[in-house]
Amino acid sequence: VTDQEVQRTPTATLAYSLVGDRLHLVEREIERACNSEIALVRRHSEYVVQAGGKRLRPAMVLLCTKICGYMGDDDVKLGAVIEFIHTATLVHDDIVDGAEVRRGQEAANQVWGNQLAVLLGDYIYMRSLAMSVELGSLRLVEILTEATSRLLEGEILDVSSTGNVQLTDKDYLETIDRKTASLFAAAGQASAILADATPEHEQALASYGSNIGMAFQIIDDLLDYSADPAHFGKKVGADLREGKMTLPAIYLLRDGEKAAQEHFLGCFGDPELSDDDLNAVVMA
Repeated sequence: VTDQEVQRTPTATLAYSLVGDRLHLVEREIERACNSEIALVRRHSEYVVQAGGKRLRPAMVLLCTKICGYMGDDDVKLGAVIEFIHTATLVHDDIVDGAEVRRGQEAANQVWGNQLAVLLGDYIYMRSLAMSVELGSLRLVEILTEATSRLLEGEILDVSSTGNVQLTDKDYLETIDRKTASLFAAAGQASAILADATPEHEQALASYGSNIGMAFQIIDDLLDYSADPAHFGKKVGADLREGKMTLPAIYLLRDGEKAAQEHFLGCFGDPELSDDDLNAVVMA
């Protein structure tokens, strides 16, 4: 890649191009990990895990191990583990939120109901744990399980704060630090450990991953108010309809005009909110 090509290419596109061949191997590893002896479990797992998505977390693993000079093959398995953990949380998220669409297709809870979807999410979690053990490093397993625990703590904070319009930006940032950034941080740190990098590099990649995760969640929450549903992969306005306070809403209630605040509060938590009312909130 020349300097001129780098200048013309969006950062994300360039980053994916650096690890595209390895990402194909991650997809094959994901297919292998979905291969249950029980056909029903295999089909359901494939429906959820192979539904696409950005594969941002596996790409980060591949990039971080590449930076550290890793030359082995376990970066592919680690990327698949991280993606499985992430996917399991999405399945459970959709049950809690009553989501209808995920990654451009019907959410698992809509296809099979909540009972089966809960079990499917649990199964994907357990597959991720089994795959992490295959990496042969107790420290990696500890990092990944600790990240999963922090992620679930964030989910609990998120659910428990539903409907709370008094939520502060500090509360919000603490929640997303656990709910989203923890897995990105683990992806960076685990990559350094896999590559036998120095403690300084390990900490640097953990910090980098955490910052990427924080930025990712803030942008995702902003897009929930402004994105094109055809490209977003899920229904826009879900946070407003579900009564979830994210940063755009927090700043509106803190700094917005009174009329806009009153309109927002009248729409907040209304599951039947129309697209016109959503647009009015956005325009305010």
